[in-house]
Amino acid sequence: MRASDLLGRTVHDHAGRELGRVADLLTETDEQGRHRVVRVLVAPRRRGRLLGFERPGIQPPWLLERLSDVVHRGMREVPWEDVDWSR
Repeated sequence: MRASDLLGRTVHDHAGRELGRVADLLTETDEQGRHRVVRVLVAPRRRGRLLGFERPGIQPPWLLERLSDVVHRGMREVPWEDVDWSR
C-alpha cells in the first residue's frame, strides 16, 4: 500500500466511529533499518497544508504556532492498530 492511498482518507476505529481524515503517517525505524508506520495523524475536518509545526519538539515562530494551532485544532495521533482500514 502506498502512502498516497491513505492520505486524505476518512478512517474509523474498530467500533465504527469516525476518527477523521488521515493527514500524515508517522514512522519508526526497526532493527533492520526499515521504516514502519506506527501512528496516523488524524484531522477532524478537512485539513490545510501541514507545515511540520504540529509535531512534538518543533518550536516555530510564535505567530505561526498560533496560526497552526487554529488551523489544526483537534488533530491527534492514533496508533496504527487502532484504525479500521477495511472501511
